[in-house]
Amino acid sequence: MLVVLTASCKKENQYLPPDFNYEIEPVVITEDVITGAYYSNYTASDWAKKYTYAPALGEYSALDASIMEQHRKWADDARLDFFVFTWNGTSGNAQLNSFINGRNSKVKMVINYSTAHLSVSNTSPLTGAKLTTMINEFKSLANTHFNQDYYYKINGQPVVGISPLNLSSSAANSIDYGTVIPALKAAMKEVGVDLYIIGEITSGWLPPQRYKPAVKSMDAVVLKDWSTDVYDRFVFFPSFSDMNWKNWTDSTKVWNVDFVPCIFPGYNDKVMTPTSKKYDLNPDVAFYSKYSNVAKRNLGAKRIVLINSWNNFQTGTAIEPTKENGLVFLETTRKEFKVNH
Repeated sequence: MLVVLTASCKKENQYLPPDFNYEIEPVVITEDVITGAYYSNYTASDWAKKYTYAPALGEYSALDASIMEQHRKWADDARLDFFVFTWNGTSGNAQLNSFINGRNSKVKMVINYSTAHLSVSNTSPLTGAKLTTMINEFKSLANTHFNQDYYYKINGQPVVGISPLNLSSSAANSIDYGTVIPALKAAMKEVGVDLYIIGEITSGWLPPQRYKPAVKSMDAVVLKDWSTDVYDRFVFFPSFSDMNWKNWTDSTKVWNVDFVPCIFPGYNDKVMTPTSKKYDLNPDVAFYSKYSNVAKRNLGAKRIVLINSWNNFQTGTAIEPTKENGLVFLETTRKEFKVNH
């Protein structure tokens, strides 16, 4: 009877899909993984919003020299390679200057260039005078930052981000990255700068084929936000992330583009947005360690991982020390991604 039952179960289950709730085993690295963290410039208006978890430094200004000095020190403790600063026109220069002034640390900077200030649209796309503006801004950034010792480079190439690749449906024809990026790279090479460009998709859980033309024009691609309002993704978060990232790494490898995993120590936006439908992934060392191992399973050729975020307290994703969590996420970042930690 037992034999018959076993055979019957095997026959009944033979068409079920493979187990999608599998364990993520620890990945032992033999060389350091490059790590960077998205940095938010907090002002009084940002602190006026509700936020999750209390920063150890209180409600600070990111332009305060003593605050930035402490951030750089903590970043060195975590052995972060760079902060990612969003640059949206000249208004972003104050934050860059704050990072540079008085710098006595190893952590470097990467500029994430936002196209928002170019005001492109379907009827006024990123061509002609607007493209010239973009190229001239990159040349200015190159003259000021790219060749400095504080700017992060891979094999001599300054690393820059460009965002967003996932254009809204109302602006779907505003940027043809397949034309823009080659033009930008050619213009920069004329002035002796060979860029390594990471294209940013601002949402996670999206299929690579949807953005193939834009992604193929980049050196690498990152999907920034992996929070979710889908129950299955929430319950089986590590394995669902792993399957999704494997799809991205397999696809981008064929296109000769690096996939850059983007992780967080947790996610909780209910304090700021009580009506949010996204599930809480409360910051936890065990979760962050497991998520780090998902990233290590899906590294691109350049072995880069981005962390979202250093200090986004509105979404509870910060690895910056808080009164509740202390230094644990800095320590975990170092232990997971550096060989001699």
